[in-house]
Amino acid sequence: MKVTFTQILLVCIIMFSFRSAAQDKVTPDDLRVLLGEWSGTLTYIDYSSNKPFSMPADLIVDQGKDEYQLQLTNKYPNESSANSKEKITIAKNGMQINKVDIKSREELPEGQVKIIVEYKGKDNDKNALIKKVYIIGKTQLVIRKEVKFDNSITWLTRSEYKYSR
Repeated sequence: MKVTFTQILLVCIIMFSFRSAAQDKVTPDDLRVLLGEWSGTLTYIDYSSNKPFSMPADLIVDQGKDEYQLQLTNKYPNESSANSKEKITIAKNGMQINKVDIKSREELPEGQVKIIVEYKGKDNDKNALIKKVYIIGKTQLVIRKEVKFDNSITWLTRSEYKYSR
């Protein structure tokens, strides 16, 4: 049987694509570590002044309707009118968070997991590519929103939650 370089290359590409896709899947175990209470800060770029503003922020994470969903309760001690609730839902196949495709999943030192999703949307009434970065660990949680406006090459960090416990 004669094996050509093209056949070997094709097999390598197929194996790499399966390995890469499997690594980018998110499982309920990735998110389960978030359950409980967190405290930290929210820093965001104010739309009117274009300057950063920070404020205390607390987070309570409860199990949602099943293992694929978490309920997040955001509390702001100095601005309770801004308190809010949201959900994080991962697709059963592990390839989406809140119906947005996962761009990457990376295991970091100290057992943390970094998950990135990207989608087209609007920020400050301008078309943009929006990136959400989740850095998840037992004692640290970061949720960062980055924005790259159309016709721009730079990313702007619009907001960042930094929690610990």
